[in-house]
Amino acid sequence: MIQKKMIDPARRRRLPEGFGWVDHRLVRENLIENFSAESLALYLFLLSVGDGNGVSWYSDASICKRLKGLDLTVFSLKTLRNELISGELIAYRKPYYQVLELPRPQLADNFRRVLKSAMNGNASVDSATEKCDALPISAIIKAVAGGVQ
Repeated sequence: MIQKKMIDPARRRRLPEGFGWVDHRLVRENLIENFSAESLALYLFLLSVGDGNGVSWYSDASICKRLKGLDLTVFSLKTLRNELISGELIAYRKPYYQVLELPRPQLADNFRRVLKSAMNGNASVDSATEKCDALPISAIIKAVAGGVQ
């Protein structure tokens, strides 16, 4: 096993007391590939300014000012925010942002698969949005409990 050596031991990274770290699964599970560089810059900013629960409350104008290298407008910030929300990295309820636990893609995929297999002629799925209707509660309970045997 190769021993890793620090390049600059005097600047060894320590976890801050607040919520300021990046989950390595973002790269390891290839989640980072689903986002634009601009939205990842916003994500890094939100990670940096969040409290112990990942919550921050910077205004749109303040975020645009602080990320001036991106030349953001309030509209483009909203687009980046929606990208992160769609990717389940953050939640937003004006004026609060919350950095979320990274999604577990395997669990989500298994859940969708079990739900689809549990459906009968009474339910339908829109594959574009993955929304379903008229699904029996028993099928949902089975999916949450780990799937059907």
